[in-house]
Amino acid sequence: MSAPKEYPVEVHIGVLTDDKKELICGVPKAGVTTGSWQYDGVEAGQGGRRIPSHLDLTYVSYAEKKFWRVNADLPKEKILQLFREGFMVEGNPDSTGEIPLEEGTYDEITIGAAPGGVVVAWLSGNHHRKEVCRLKAEEIFVDKNKFRPHPQYDETQEQFFDKKYAINISDSTKTAIAKNGIPFGLWDRYREKYNYRFVLAPYDSKDKITGLYRINYNGESEILMDAKLVAAYKPDSIPYDVNFDFTKYNAEIIFNDAEMLQVFDKLRKSFPEQPIDIVLVPGFMYNDFKVVVQCKDKKIALEKFKVKRVWGG
Repeated sequence: MSAPKEYPVEVHIGVLTDDKKELICGVPKAGVTTGSWQYDGVEAGQGGRRIPSHLDLTYVSYAEKKFWRVNADLPKEKILQLFREGFMVEGNPDSTGEIPLEEGTYDEITIGAAPGGVVVAWLSGNHHRKEVCRLKAEEIFVDKNKFRPHPQYDETQEQFFDKKYAINISDSTKTAIAKNGIPFGLWDRYREKYNYRFVLAPYDSKDKITGLYRINYNGESEILMDAKLVAAYKPDSIPYDVNFDFTKYNAEIIFNDAEMLQVFDKLRKSFPEQPIDIVLVPGFMYNDFKVVVQCKDKKIALEKFKVKRVWGG
């Protein structure tokens, strides 16, 4: 179970069942979520061997001071198809030291809950994550004494929510909520897909992007270990954290969500059917980077990205 870092949730009760409504496993009841939308939450020892067809989950959202319930079917055939498709991963080195590519697949189901009753399910495994579906939860009433491990009968429902809000919501998030409210709809904006790729504009013409590991704002992630795959355009949500492998160097870049959405939307409005390039322009010895988003003859320099680290050489 996961949630946006600023808007933690906690499971009350939850189950995954098959198409006969028979129990497969519970949804981890492992305390307040501590991860973020882009990463998996606590496993809590749950597991099963059948493809789930239904999710019934009740949870509390501490920033909203509400309980929510999602009771909905899951796309069983899509889950099965994604399991079978899997992905390629690096295996163990052979006798010559070469690292072969092997078939891998997903081994976890991650459920994320965002403000406004947004629920997303992903398949996760070995640095790969794929969205399965987006569901809608409904606000419900749950007696906090049935949720608490130890009932407190001298505490009102409102006092319970206020106390949990004070404990679990960071001061910076409290300030942001007081100023602008909760950004409902943001996590659906993250699910927008744009047709783009990453391109290197090196000072050394021999250099190129040989592979990358990307995490997107919508929670999906993948590893591309082939320069041809990197060079191909494909529909994807905006990038969050990308590790680039170049011929000699490596770099990790964090992208700003608001800036990427604004730039991509602007370019798509101007050129609705055209693909977009995110062009990386490294300095000498890769000691700095410029990043330009380009579509046709229009170029927009990014200002809010961060180069987290550079290594190799």
